[in-house]
Amino acid sequence: MKVRAALNACPLFERIEDELVVRLADASQLKRLHRGEILFLQGDRSSELYIVAAGRIRLYRTSPEGAEKTLAVLSDGDVFGDLSAIDGLGRSAAAEAMTDSQAVQVRARPFMMCVEESPTLAMRLIKRLAEVLRETDESLDLLAFADARTRVASALLKSSTQSGRVTELTHRDIAAIASTARETVSRVIADLIDACVLGVDGRDYCILDLPSLKDLAISN
Repeated sequence: MKVRAALNACPLFERIEDELVVRLADASQLKRLHRGEILFLQGDRSSELYIVAAGRIRLYRTSPEGAEKTLAVLSDGDVFGDLSAIDGLGRSAAAEAMTDSQAVQVRARPFMMCVEESPTLAMRLIKRLAEVLRETDESLDLLAFADARTRVASALLKSSTQSGRVTELTHRDIAAIASTARETVSRVIADLIDACVLGVDGRDYCILDLPSLKDLAISN
């Protein structure tokens, strides 16, 4: 039941034919992950598609020297692993559970068969890939043209939940997303707290002034 509910709640599969949802559910299993558990590594030859059912998943790349670059922090309903499901090549990034999490694993072949049969699903997949390309372009622009303060603000926005909370992220994690030093993140966050743009709730941050944070994230 959890698998079917996760598929129905995922925007990629919303309002597609019931028969296809049933077939996808039959080709899926629920994976339970502990905090810090690796789902797959960069370069792995696995090809399953995943949907976050609960918790938060971090996607990251690792340089030959071992430095990590966080690409995205995913939450309920987010899809990942679809590139390998489409082309069958190695994983372009690694996936790690940031919290105790659950993810629906969908086998690649049944998924692609459903894409071939459903114009609605195929168009949704195309739009999703276009969104990924746009986000990549925006990330490159930030890295090339934006200062560290702007990149930190953007990282906070991208990592926040719909309720405006940034959870389970250390300053080191945010620094990896923003491509800056941890000390810079600490300084920027302290400034944002002083300006009442961010609030602190235990280990989490709350966005108190969303328009101001958005303005800062696009200021360059």
